[in-house]
Amino acid sequence: MIAYCGIHCEQCPSYIGTITGDETLLVKMNEEFGNGKMDAIDFVCLGCKYQDLKLIATDCAACAIRLCAQAKNMDFCAICDDFETCENIKPYRDDGTSIHAKRNAFIRAKYMRANG
Repeated sequence: MIAYCGIHCEQCPSYIGTITGDETLLVKMNEEFGNGKMDAIDFVCLGCKYQDLKLIATDCAACAIRLCAQAKNMDFCAICDDFETCENIKPYRDDGTSIHAKRNAFIRAKYMRANG
């Protein structure tokens, strides 16, 4: 699954830990991102495109990118007219050399070609 922002969920430790039952990955995510306020269960995640917030990592459920894409009824940020100037998605555009940026560029190019 590709998230709204272009992250490949199957490379995310939260998603992998959930799918494979590897609690050590969830614990690692909690140690890196939990700020002592959460536990490993808060990082159980089936991907941000799930509508049921109880099945999404706690931080991801409140993600501004996710909320914006859903409000605009967009499958991916890369197809949004505001993609090039959006501050929310800016970290995923970077200088165009990261895997995320390249993936978003491919998605955007395909969409633009199909929609003129």
